[in-house]
Order: sequence, then C-alpha cells, then structure tokens
Amino acid sequence: MRNKGFFWTITIALVIATIYQLSFTTAARKVEKRAVTQAQEALDSIQATGQTKFTGIGDTLDLSNPKDVDKIFAYYKDAYISSMNNEEVHFMNYTYKECKEKELNLGLDLRGGMSLTLEISVPELIQNLAGNTQKEEFTSAYNSAMATTNEGDGDFISNFQSAYEKNSPDGKLAKLFHRYNTDEVPSNASNDEVVSFLRNKASSALEGVETIIIKRINQIGINQPTIQKQAGANRIFVELPGATNREYIRKRLQASANLEFFEVYDNVTDGIANTLIDAEGKLSRALYGDILPVEDSLNLDTDTTLLDAVTETVENATDLDLDLAGVDTTATPDLADVAETPTDSLSLDERQKLAPITSLVYLAFQFDEAGTPIGYQEGPVIGQALVKDTGLINSRINHPTFKNEFPADLKFMWGAKEVMNDGQETGVIYLYAIKVPTIGAPVSGEDIERADIGTEFGKVDVRMNMTPSGSQKWEDLTGANVGRSVAITMDDFVYSAPVVQEKMSTGRASISGSFTVAEGKDLAGLLNAGSLPAPAKIVNETSVGPTLGAENIQKGLYSFLFAILIVLIYMVFYYGKAGVIADIAMIFNLFLLLGMLVSFKAILTLPGIAGIVLTIGMSVDANVLIFERIREEMRFGKGLKVAIQEGFQKAMAAILDANITTLLTAIVLAVFGSGPIRGFATTLIMGIFTSFFAAVVISRLLFIYAMSKNMDFKFTTSFTKNWFQNTNFQFVKNRKKFYIISGIVILIGLGSLFTKGLDLGVDFTGGRTYKVEFHDQVANNKLIKENLEKAFGSVPTVKAVDDDYTVSITTKYLITDASQEASDKVETKLNEGLASLGAYDIPESKMIAPTISSDLRSSSFYAILFSLIIIFLYIVFRFRKWQYGLGALVAMAHDVLVVLGLFSIFWGVFGFSMEIDQAFIAAILTVVGYSINDTVVVFDRIREFLATSRKKDNKEIINNALNSTMSRTINTSVSTFIVLLIIFLFGGESIKGFTFALMIGVVVGTYSSLFIATPAVIDLEKEKEEKI
Repeated sequence: MRNKGFFWTITIALVIATIYQLSFTTAARKVEKRAVTQAQEALDSIQATGQTKFTGIGDTLDLSNPKDVDKIFAYYKDAYISSMNNEEVHFMNYTYKECKEKELNLGLDLRGGMSLTLEISVPELIQNLAGNTQKEEFTSAYNSAMATTNEGDGDFISNFQSAYEKNSPDGKLAKLFHRYNTDEVPSNASNDEVVSFLRNKASSALEGVETIIIKRINQIGINQPTIQKQAGANRIFVELPGATNREYIRKRLQASANLEFFEVYDNVTDGIANTLIDAEGKLSRALYGDILPVEDSLNLDTDTTLLDAVTETVENATDLDLDLAGVDTTATPDLADVAETPTDSLSLDERQKLAPITSLVYLAFQFDEAGTPIGYQEGPVIGQALVKDTGLINSRINHPTFKNEFPADLKFMWGAKEVMNDGQETGVIYLYAIKVPTIGAPVSGEDIERADIGTEFGKVDVRMNMTPSGSQKWEDLTGANVGRSVAITMDDFVYSAPVVQEKMSTGRASISGSFTVAEGKDLAGLLNAGSLPAPAKIVNETSVGPTLGAENIQKGLYSFLFAILIVLIYMVFYYGKAGVIADIAMIFNLFLLLGMLVSFKAILTLPGIAGIVLTIGMSVDANVLIFERIREEMRFGKGLKVAIQEGFQKAMAAILDANITTLLTAIVLAVFGSGPIRGFATTLIMGIFTSFFAAVVISRLLFIYAMSKNMDFKFTTSFTKNWFQNTNFQFVKNRKKFYIISGIVILIGLGSLFTKGLDLGVDFTGGRTYKVEFHDQVANNKLIKENLEKAFGSVPTVKAVDDDYTVSITTKYLITDASQEASDKVETKLNEGLASLGAYDIPESKMIAPTISSDLRSSSFYAILFSLIIIFLYIVFRFRKWQYGLGALVAMAHDVLVVLGLFSIFWGVFGFSMEIDQAFIAAILTVVGYSINDTVVVFDRIREFLATSRKKDNKEIINNALNSTMSRTINTSVSTFIVLLIIFLFGGESIKGFTFALMIGVVVGTYSSLFIATPAVIDLEKEKEEKI
C-alpha cells in the first residue's frame, strides 16, 4: 500500500476529530445527569417536610398527585439546567448551552416532541390583496379554487386563475387587484403578470412567517429546533424536540403577526418602582401572612441598606437606538444589579415569601459618577431577572392583589432577547412597564408599508415607511411622546424601547444602533412580518410523547447492539483471524459515522438506526468481497502477502460500483424525503463513505501491520473451509423456470393489489392518526369504532397495534378545516368517544392535510421513478451495454412489485402495522439500492470472467461467474438479514413494518440479482453480438 504513513495520519486525525465531536454530547449528558440528581434531592427535601401542598414554584401543587410531583421535579431539573447554560462544562471551555448546540441531535421518535409543516394561507393572502372584495367574479373563482385545492389537486393560485378564466373568459384579474396594489399591479396587466405578482407576494410572506416562527420558537425555549423553508411549496418545516404542550405551540405558531407600538410607563416619572415595592408588600401578606414587622419591610425611601448594597452594574446593555428625526438617541438606560437585601439571614424560600417580586427581579437603579446608587433609573425598564424565573414571576405579577395596585392599562412585558455581555447571552432578561389601552395599539404592523436596511455614516440603520393611514397615527404617537420611549412589541415581548426625539410628520423613521447587517436584516424582517397579509396554517403535524421516545431509544439501542454482536461473531466464525480485522474496521466505521452525524448536525432517527444497520451490512459486504478475492488468489497458489494485495485491488471495482449505486438511491431519498426519512437517508449517505473508508483503508492498514508482525491468516476456519467451493448450480439453464416462479408471485401480488389494495396511511390519504394506549385491555375494536362514530359522525379506522392495549385510530373528521382550532376540536371529540373506555394515553399522533398527502404521493412516485432511471443510466455507462442497464431495471422492478404484492397479501394477517407511509417508500428505495448493489457485484464478476475466458461459451462463462459469487452473496445477505431480523424482533412496534419491508428486500434482491438480472441480460442479447 502506497503512502501508508499518510493514511495512518488521516486515520488518527479522524479518530481525534470524532472523539472531539462526541465529547460535547458527553459533557451535556453529564450536566443533565446532575440535573436529575439535583431535582430528585430537591423533591425529596420537599416531601420530607410532611407538607401536602407546595407553593414554591407559583401554582399550588398537591404533593399526593403524581402529575404535580412530576411538575415540581421538572421545574427543579429545568432550573438547574438553565443555571448551567453559561457555565463552562467542557474541557475546551465550552458552556453547557454551546455543548447542547454541538451534541448528537436525536429525532422526535427518539426523544419525543413535535414536527409541523406550516403553509402560508394563500387563500387569505389573495383575499387581502383583493381588498376582501365581495364581487361575484372573485368569490365564485375563490370558492371553486378552495374546493379543488382541498381535494389535493394543484395549488390555490393556479386553481384560482383557472376558475376565474373559466367563469370570465375575457376577464382581467388586474381589475380585482389593481386598486389595492397600484404600484405593483398596473391596470392593464395581463392575467399571467397578476399571477406572477401573487406568487411573489406569497414568497415574501413566507420570508416574514419564517422570521416570526424563529422568534416564537426561541421564546418557547426549545433546544435544537429545526426550521427549513420549502419555498416552492410556500411551506416551512419545523421540528421541536422535547415539545409537549401541543395546543399552546399550535396557537403560537399559527397566530397572525401582531407587531405593535405602545407608549410606556416611566419607572420614576410615573412612580412605577415605588408602586411595585408597595404592591409587593401587600402581595406577600396576601400569600403568606406577616413574615417580618411592617417597619422592616423593603422600602427604598426608608431602608438605605438596599442602596448601600448595590455592588455591580450591568454595563453597555445591548438595545436598539431609534432616530425618529434622523438624530441618534440613547439606548435603553443601563441597569444595576441589586445585591443583597436586609433579609440575608433568611432562607431562599423565606426571602421569596417576604419579597415575592424583588427576590427574583433586580430593580433598575441609577448611579452617580462615583458609582453610588442615587435612585431608580428612568425609562420603561423596571428591572431584570433570570430567564428561568420568568414563569414564576409572571404568576406573581398577575396576581390580583399585586396587579390592582397599578393603572388598569399597565402591562408588564419581558424583553424579547437576553442581555448580552461580550457577545454572550447572560441568561438575564429585562422587564418593561408598557401602556396598553383597551382600544388597542396606537400603531401596529398593518400601518407599516415596508422596512429595509441602509447605511449612514458607516453605520447600519433600518428604515420604515408608514402607510397613508399609518402616517397620521405615527405622527400622533411620536408627537405625544417626545423625550419618552416608544416600545416595539410582538407577542407581548419588547424588541426595543427607544426614545422619541421629535414629532414625526413624514411617515418615515430611521432606526439606528450598534448592530450588524444581520441584526439589521432581522429587525427589518420583523417589521415587514408585522404587516403580513396572511397567517400560516398547520398542514402536517406529528407528535411523539417523551415516554415513547425513551422506549424507542431503549429498544432501538439494545436491538442495534445485539445485531452488531451477532455480526462480529459471524465474521470471526467464517473468516477466523481475518474476521477480527473486519470487526475492528466495522467498529471504527460506526465510531466514525457517529462523529460525522455530530459534525454535520444530522438528526439521528429510528429509521436512521436502521440506516446504520444497513451501513453495517455494506461494511460486511465490502470486507467479504475483499476476503473472497484474497481466498481465490490463495487457491491459485499465491503467497499471503501477494494475495492480500491483489485481493484488495481486484475487489475495488465491485466495491466502488456497489457503493455508488446505493449512494445514488440515498441521494434521491434525501431530496424527496422529509423528517425521519431524510434522517435515514442522511445516515445512509454518511455510512456509505465511512464504510468504504473502513473497508478499503482501515482494513488494509491493519493487514499491513499484522503482516509486519508475521501474523498468519487463512481467511477461513475448519467449519467454513469448504463452504461454497466448486458450486455448479445451473442458473442460466434454469432461468426460464425462475421467470415462471417470479411471474406467478408477481401475478398473485398484482391480483391482491387490484382487489385488496394496500393499507394506505394518512401520509397518502390525508387525515389524523392517533396511537392510543389503554391502561386496561379493551374488549374489541368494534366498541371503539361505535363510540367514536357517535363523536365524529363518521366511522374511523381502528387497528390493533402491538398488543391488546394499543390501537391506532385514523379519522378524516375536520381534515379540510384550516382553522387554528381544528386539531383541538378533533382531540376533544376523540376524548369524548374514548371517555367511557377507561384510562388511556396518546403517545403519538399525526395530521396530514389533503394538499400535503397529494404532494407526498407525487414525490414518492417521482422518487422511485428517478431512482430507477438514474441507476439504469449508471449501469449503461459503467458496463457500456444497454442490456445490462435494462436487466438491472427489470430486476429492480421485480423487487418492487414483489414487496408491494407481499405487503398487500399479508396486510391484516400479521400482528403488526403494514401501513404504506413515507417510511415504506424509504424502505422500497433501500430495497432498490440493495438489489442493485447485489446486481452490480454480479455484473462486475461476469465482466471479469468474460474478459479472461474468451474461448468458452458465453452462457457457460456467465454461469461460472454466478457460482463464483455465491460465497459473497450468501454471506452478505445472511448477515444483513440476521441484523434486520433482530431489529424487527426487538426494535419496537414503530419500526416493524419498515424493517419487514427491508427483510423482504434483502431476500428478493439477492434472488433477483442471481436469477433475474443476469438471465435477463442473456435473453436481451442477440446471438450474433460479439462477446462482451
């Protein structure tokens, strides 16, 4: 092996890089393990007091209620983790938060959570752009387009244009849209130009919705969210690991943008700080009674200890400056950390009872030049608090006793971003006092015409233009607040509270400050999003409970480790000491694959684990190809060293071809798949590269090292020495018999497909599916159907899953209802129907709108079609004969038809789900990849035999070539099948159908590569053609 020093260097570097990448996961897990310990200790200490009620985290919780106990545990666990966010926990000085961003990312099926696809509500967009007109020509086309789109046929804009032109052949769409969009839609614009305008508006709306969704998800506090824009379909895919509050998340993400500008209350001028201190004392007594004598309670005017104890200032507080008249203004005033209070000797719980607000909110103070506090800070910022405490603080500041002490229109709002210190988030957030009148915001997002970024004096600024009606509102607001702050808010979070310099009458403003181009674009995006003419609607939703996720991890991991162990043992059993080399290379392959998954921030899903299993099979296949060639060279009398060298060389072409064809299939799957399926494809793609490197480089380096130590290898054992030697099965002679056998199986399958059909899941039919786990065994599915029919008004599909306690319920109730409340209404009806059947849990649910199911059907079809075409073209290119490409295509089509037919035949016979969903399409494409992998190896062997045995009959040569591949084919197929069988038996219910399809594919793919593909090539070639 040339340049072995170089390859050793690369290998060592990869090992170090992988250890480094995985170290972040290890560091994060240690913190989370300590968090569990800390939370349990806190819970134990609370329970040890003998109390029956607990009020330490806001709500009054019942310590005898397991759910309330879980809430307490979760609170202390989250509190510990939040406190560690900015603590260094890694040997390279990375914080916990940074480690979480770099750790191995688990998919929803392994950790629980939600995935959603949100689609711009194009119908509402069209309505708004047409000024909500009620003209017959508009409403008729609109209603027709809605009906067509809800059936999953085409997109709304195309359907709207078709319906309008059908109803009004000579009509002009410009008549409907020119009035409210005069600058963008000329009165003489053609229909196609108007449609182009509408599509551009939908695309712009998508940008705004993405901005809002990102901000709302950050406010929810989800770690490692995935947000992917699907511009062509006007959709955004969102994955939220660990999310549990489905109803709240649905409402937040679907809510229309509500950017608003408010007046504020001043901390000093309006006496808010003093009022807060007085209100806090009343709140303390209302909640806990008298803790200290009244004269000792906290009051800035009489208790100088509070001011004397201030020791630290948060300098350079980051905020935006607003130049409403073209002149820079000062940012929100700096804040001070109020250190300890006169109650230092009290416990934390006692201090929170005595000062339920200021023990958590550090009030904003003003300092003189010497750093001495001289009073409260002017402006709308009341103080600052730790982000983790905001939930508890909210429960207290909204308490009637506290709230009633303030003006009725005062609303406390948190800042939208954490306070930054040297570019790092501090875990601290500002609290503002905002004036929210009952009639609504003086100026809102609807009053903004557009916003964009510019530069002035070398600094980035954001420029706003108001609408004609908004200009007057803007003038009134700025005129009434010269010298005071105006708060820019969305979703009750304050994004900035700059000071107005003078009255603005032009309807224009410039926001300037010390921010980057990216920050400027972010603010401009927020301002533009605040005036969006259409909200986003959820069209696809999947929810997995944390318990199911943990169960999937356990089952998937155990079955995976057991499968690896079996393969490791088998390789040693068959190849002896050489099998140990293969095992080391395989373990390195898995180690390197995990490192790549972390490096590229890929998401590991349950199908992804199956992808790793296939990677094992590919690693085994490559080593088997090499070892069989080495054995062959040794049978020709060559020495061990030469045999190893030539074995690696001669196996290279087959290994390359097999990996390239599988890679092509995996790429198609990654392009057309989404969610867990894309995770599977990503894992498979990475596995192809790591398995190739492990087999070709690592194995070779290990053999070179072993040979330098004079180790001897026989590449066999006493049990397997003569296996598959001198086989002479008549593949070519008996090919027509196998044609008949395959034909019969396919015809039976087609008969079942046309009569019985397939168990199509909601991915392809649309609807909602719920996995329901009953605590006690339910009598039968018929009873469930009857109860749900009364609730839904239609008969749902109810299928047993895994055991007598679990069922899958599918319904199309309200599936065409695009309202935000639709999913909640369906779940309410579901609970009504199940209420009389005993206690139950819903660990998993899925919703697919008709438009999505239609897209999935077409994308699945094209994915399979493109895979077949791409592989056909590659085979033709590689083997220089169309007969080889067509033979491979026939074999792949054979495998797909057999798998489909068997799924149709055995649907309802076996006790597990054989539903046709996205995972099944992934399995079909994997079957195609595995089949062509086998076929290419056989073709390579045939090509080699034909090139070296020109004097013999072609059919005899091909038959000998097929027999020579038997050892490799059987070894690879058996080892892969055993691995899949273990995953199938022990990997959990949710992956059974997927692995069953793969198991069928391994068997059928092996069969077709020997009995269909090559014989088809023979029959396709004419006798007069010269030998290949």
